[in-house]
Amino acid sequence: MKAKLAILALLFAFASCKESDDPTPSSPIEGTWKIQGVVLTDADGQETNFWALYVAFFPCAAEITYTFDNGNYTTSVPEGCVDEDGETLALLSGTGGTYTLTDTTISVDIDGSTLPGNITFSGNTATVVTVDPDDITSTLTITFVKA
Repeated sequence: MKAKLAILALLFAFASCKESDDPTPSSPIEGTWKIQGVVLTDADGQETNFWALYVAFFPCAAEITYTFDNGNYTTSVPEGCVDEDGETLALLSGTGGTYTLTDTTISVDIDGSTLPGNITFSGNTATVVTVDPDDITSTLTITFVKA
């Protein structure tokens, strides 16, 4: 009888230790993303849809993905997706790098340079607004979509 009670107690103990149905929340940036748009706004407010031009000349750039996970990102570039000098067409580092994310800001390491920006999330999109590294009087608005 004591053995049956012990087995019954163990069954109740195991039943009460079931795993939580709620997954551990992850950072909203974690996952694989593609660039959907890049708009350059100059100091005069003139906007240029940089991404449309870029993809018109280099269609494979639309297939480049960026996977963010736990402070690191990796870049997946389709075979042969390079410019005339053999350089990757990835807008972020072609080999990947690191990032830091707070509620509204992100800093991404791009080949040794840090690019900071403000970030917002809406559904499956993330929008980053940053200064154009080539002209600090201009801004870049980069829209990512989860792949």
